[in-house]
Amino acid sequence: MKKSADILGLPVISITEGKELGKVKNLVVNPAAGSVAALAIDDGKWYLGAKLLPFSAIIGLGEYAVTIESSSNVSLYSENPELEKLLTAEVGVIGSKVLTKSGRILGKVNEFIVDLSGKITACEVEDANGEVSHLPSGRVLTFGKEVLIVGETDEPLVAATSAPKVDFTPVTPVPAPAVTASAEPTPVTEPAPAADDSAKKFDDKHRKFLLGKKASRRIETDNGMIIVEQGGEITEEVIQKAKLAGKFVELSMSIS
Repeated sequence: MKKSADILGLPVISITEGKELGKVKNLVVNPAAGSVAALAIDDGKWYLGAKLLPFSAIIGLGEYAVTIESSSNVSLYSENPELEKLLTAEVGVIGSKVLTKSGRILGKVNEFIVDLSGKITACEVEDANGEVSHLPSGRVLTFGKEVLIVGETDEPLVAATSAPKVDFTPVTPVPAPAVTASAEPTPVTEPAPAADDSAKKFDDKHRKFLLGKKASRRIETDNGMIIVEQGGEITEEVIQKAKLAGKFVELSMSIS
């Protein structure tokens, strides 16, 4: 999962062309679906019109870049009427007031979190006292341009300081306690499942795209060890070496 702030400003890389197409300027929200439908891309030619990348076309959404198959995945907003409507609706989520159906103000949104399918999973809400809490998207009835409407409930928002980390760190199984002859065994609580498997799906999609391709140039580690020669086949081993050496984006941009 990623906060919206972690996506803004990321370079968008075309794998097949090996070039940067621009940087993420904005996230286009689909309020009806409660998701990010597309990324608005700034390629330095904003005066020619906004360029949009459908979220479904993303191959990889990493820490340093957004990777896509080719520049054909990016189009002018005028070429996609549905995304154009969402862009002009300007539902940004951040800055919106959070209101219950009865009219109580819970605070305002200062950040939102999306999974790697684009679904908004939670919002960070700051109340009048400056306390920040997590609002699960399941409680949101309406994503409006300036207001989020939530259902009435006695369940309090979860304080941001105690909310689960939004990452994909594997859960370490809890070992069962020792059982003595004079005591009943203590039930072992099953570890919570990973927050989402969408990160793995993205990684698999990106990996399958690269496998079997040829490297357009030699890729080396920072200390000169060869990851793959020019013309060499991209294999699982090559991909793992590139990831360990921090050269995965460079590898992705160097295929033919």
